Amino acid sequence: MKRTIEDLKVNRTFYHRYRDSFGNRVNEPYEKPIKREVKVVKEWLRFGHYLIDAIILGLLNFCLDLLWVQSSSYDSFAGINSYSYNLIPALDNIIVMVGYYFICEYTMQRTIGKFATNSVVINQYAEAPAPESLLGRSFARLVPFEALSCLSNRGWHDKWSKTYVVTTTERDNLKKLLYDQDEVFISDSKDLLD
Repeated sequence: MKRTIEDLKVNRTFYHRYRDSFGNRVNEPYEKPIKREVKVVKEWLRFGHYLIDAIILGLLNFCLDLLWVQSSSYDSFAGINSYSYNLIPALDNIIVMVGYYFICEYTMQRTIGKFATNSVVINQYAEAPAPESLLGRSFARLVPFEALSCLSNRGWHDKWSKTYVVTTTERDNLKKLLYDQDEVFISDSKDLLD
């Protein structure tokens, strides 16, 4: 069983407070392992990612729509009703958005907006997510008002695809902690107990 970043524990110092036989207050330190929270990128930085990526997507969609208008002629589309004529660019915009997020996160583990804050997308093992997870993450962005979910701890597209957006420093810290704790991790699998 492979340990995940949700399973990580760190030692924390606590204090027993009591009075000694002379009535003096004593703080006796002791260490206790506690769950280590994953330090995901904060909400306002996520909003910054969204704005930068929205500008880039807007430019890509504008260029694509401009090409669409340039290449189309009214004569060739005389048989197509106006609903279908407007639907084609809308589908292109969806394809551009899903493609942009998938290609960027698959090749670089981040979008151009995430470069601004040195953030990356990781899975529960602090590694690059699988392509199917990234594809699901990209399609999840099509849900109406999904972008507003990033104003909480993790966005819906993060939770649904089991991914996290963290800084590169946090990713490296998580990898180190996983490596260190896996060295001393004793599996409770049935094979070792027999």
